[in-house]
This record gives sequence, structure tokens and C-alpha cells, in this order.
Amino acid sequence: MLKMLRINILIILCCFSNYLLAERVLIHLSESTNVEQLIQTNLIWDLRPLPWLVLDIPNTRRNILTQDIEWQVDGQGYFAASPSIPNDPNYSKQWHLEEIGVFDLWQQTQGEGITIALLDSGVDPNHPDLKNNILFDQGYDFGEQKEEPYDDNGHGTAMAGLIVASCNNKIGGCGVAPAAKLIPYKINKSGANNFLESDLAAAIKAAADSSAQILSLSLVLEADYSQIIQDALSYARSKNKIIVAAAGNSGDKVAYPANIPWVIGVGAINKNGQRLNSSNYGSNLSMLAPGFRLWTTLPGTGYADWYDGTSAAAALVSGVLALMAASQPDINELAIDLLINCQDINTLGFDEQSGFGHLKAMPKNDNLKFSSSVVTRVLASGDVLELDLSLQNLTNKNANLYLQVNFPVANKRLNLFKIWNSDDSVEKIAYNIPLAEPYQLTNDLFLPLYGSSMALLGDGIISSHMTEGFYELSASLVFIDESSLHTRKIIWIK
Repeated sequence: MLKMLRINILIILCCFSNYLLAERVLIHLSESTNVEQLIQTNLIWDLRPLPWLVLDIPNTRRNILTQDIEWQVDGQGYFAASPSIPNDPNYSKQWHLEEIGVFDLWQQTQGEGITIALLDSGVDPNHPDLKNNILFDQGYDFGEQKEEPYDDNGHGTAMAGLIVASCNNKIGGCGVAPAAKLIPYKINKSGANNFLESDLAAAIKAAADSSAQILSLSLVLEADYSQIIQDALSYARSKNKIIVAAAGNSGDKVAYPANIPWVIGVGAINKNGQRLNSSNYGSNLSMLAPGFRLWTTLPGTGYADWYDGTSAAAALVSGVLALMAASQPDINELAIDLLINCQDINTLGFDEQSGFGHLKAMPKNDNLKFSSSVVTRVLASGDVLELDLSLQNLTNKNANLYLQVNFPVANKRLNLFKIWNSDDSVEKIAYNIPLAEPYQLTNDLFLPLYGSSMALLGDGIISSHMTEGFYELSASLVFIDESSLHTRKIIWIK
């Protein structure tokens, strides 16, 4: 896990290993900023069109800060390993591949034509299980400002192995997307477990301008927010990139930037499907994926089976997205497809312990399903959600129908149960209570839910007051023998 620590002082001397970094500040640009004067100083990163410059400011040049500009010191971050990593050289079975159903996905693709940008500690491009899938010359070392992002930490190489390790080469194991390519962007100094905000921002911008469709960030920031990182991620989003980030390993709330509504924030589970106690959780969690004793590559020619935590889980999700992207080029729709493929665990729909559920290739259910005449699932203010629910091949069954909406509001998520011709409720009340309980299905049903004045739940017009994020509508049929059918619809309101 890469971890960010913000330093709350005006000027800082940053020590890494046996040498001293010069003082570095972040300049937030405005229309009145004299950019030409600034870039004549010790410029480290020119991040335009993002409104940021990163300057090396020795004492003799501090007079440039007398301009009326907004500036801040550059914070630090750390690579943080799992607290209980066993030094065990034996290789374990890659249980995570079967757990997430990757073999079914491989029937369609192994990630051909898809590229992932890995923002981490670099990669060993000569590892025999990675060398065919690493676009090393397209990467960069932002920590050292060098052309070659070699990994002397191990974290980045391990994440790369989980994503793109080659298959059928008679060595090692398989990555989730063994035919995809990976561009490594190193963000730390050699020999260090930490990194600077500005170097991460520069790497994000470079990845956004690259051929990669997916940005994989197995890192967290200790601060709840960073403007320069937010601007860089927003820039990547404007470039139609999908962003995956680790939720964090402190057993607390989801860390930044995984808690951004349009970032896929990933927590970790063990082999029994239980969330790791150390894995962060809460209303900003998107999903869970395997993150316990994962077998992957190490720098050199070796392997390890002790990688735990949300870093590894985020890497696996990035690999699955690479498989899915081969058939779904629309990034917004791809994010929705990913969440729909999650498997509910304890409760129907979103919950703070597992987000939208476990990463899983799920079979389709044709007896109970949502449908819409509008193809897009990404809506904005003024758009109309058209949504129907069909119940088929269930004649002579007796069941209760529950409809639940989960939605973001004010940095949390709420559940409402939709009720036929009545007010909604936060309590679980059957949708068909005004008719009968349980309801006897004497024929196939087609229920218009949203999209017209005649729809059961409303006209479906998207309001400008709705919070940006993923909205989930779940339907559940619970039969008298307590068996059940579930389906859900996820839309992204921007």
C-alpha cells in the first residue's frame, strides 16, 4: 500500500536515504499569476493544463513567492506493507482467479489490446513472467526524474504480476489479464517507501495522456483531500480513463483518493470471503476483491505468496477491468458493468461492509430483470431514466417483491424501499403489500417503474440536486419457501 502523509508546515527539508532534497512547493495558478517568471526558476513539473507548477525553491529564490499567488508545501507519502507478512518461499495456488470467475472471462479475452497504467514503485521489466507485457520505455521514473522506472522496492513488481503476468509460459503463475500491457510510472525515490504529492500528480497526468485505458493506484493519501491530486485525477477522467484505487489498510474509513465517487475504491477479502479486519470500509467503498496470501512476482526472478491487503485487491480489479474493456470501450459503462458483476454478500444492494459486493463474474438471471429502451446508463440533469421490471416464467409462484434504491448524499449512502402507490420507507416493506402478501404470480408481469407519468415510481427526470455518483435499484423476489431471486440496475448520475 502506498500511503500519503501531508506535512503541515510552510517549508520542509525532505530527507530520503543519505541525501537531501531541495525545498519544493506547489504553485496553484490563477489568471493573474506571472507564469513566465515562475518557470524561469527551478521548475520541476509543469502540469499545465492543470493549474499547477511544482518548483524547487532554495533560500536564494524565495523572493518569487512575494507574488500574489497561492502555494503550499509538497506533502509526502509512503509505501506501507501488510503488518504481518510471512517470509514463506512456498508458492500457494492462485485461489483468487477462481474466486473472481476469471476463467469464464478468459473465454472471451485475456486482455488483448488493453493497456493499464500502474502508478507505483516501478516494475522489474526483466522478470521472465512480466517482460513480454511491460511497456517499459513508455513509463517514467517521476521520483528520480529518470527515463527508466526500475523497481527497487518490490511493491510495483508485485502489483504488475497480479495484473499482467504471462500465462502458458511454463513458469510462475498468471495475471488476471495476461495478454494486456502495462505502463509503469514510478513515483517514489529509489530506496524509499514514500512519495511526493507532486510526483504522483505528474504521473497521473502522464498516464492520462498515455494510451492506457485504466489507471491502477495501489496507494492512499493520509490527508482526506489534495487539490493537486484531485485536479490530476479530474484531468484523467476528462481523458476518458477509469481509475482504481486501494481503500486502505487501517480498518477505518475509505482513504483518499478511493473515496472519490467516480473512483473505484477497493477493499480486501480473505479466502473465506470475509473482509479483512484491516481493510477500510464505509459509504465510499465500491467493492471487495481477494487480498489475502496472493501469489505474485518479485524483482529478479522470484515470487511470493504473502501479498495481503487492498493494494493487491485493487490490482486484481484493474486486471478484471482490462478483460471487460475488450468488449466495453465506454469507460463510464465499464464502471457500471464492473459493479453489476459484484456479488451481494449479506444484504441486498449496497452496504458499507462490502460496497456493491464481491468481485465476481455473475450469471444472468432472466426470470427477474430490469430493462430500458434507453441504452445509456450514464445520466445528467434533465435526462430521463426509463426503467421497467419484468417477471417471467414464474407462474403459480407466491412471492413478495421488494424494490430498494441506494444512492449517495452528503458523503454517505442511503437506502429507500420503494412501495407501490405509497410513500417510500427506510424499513424493508414489500412493494406488493397493497395488493397481497405474498403475491400470487398468475402470469408474467411487466412493470413500468420510471420514465412516464404512468410509471409506478415516477417520471424518472434527473434533478440537478442529485448527488454525483452511482445509483442502484435492486429488486428481490422472496418466495414462501424463503428462496429468492435478485437483480439490480446501476446508473451513474454525473
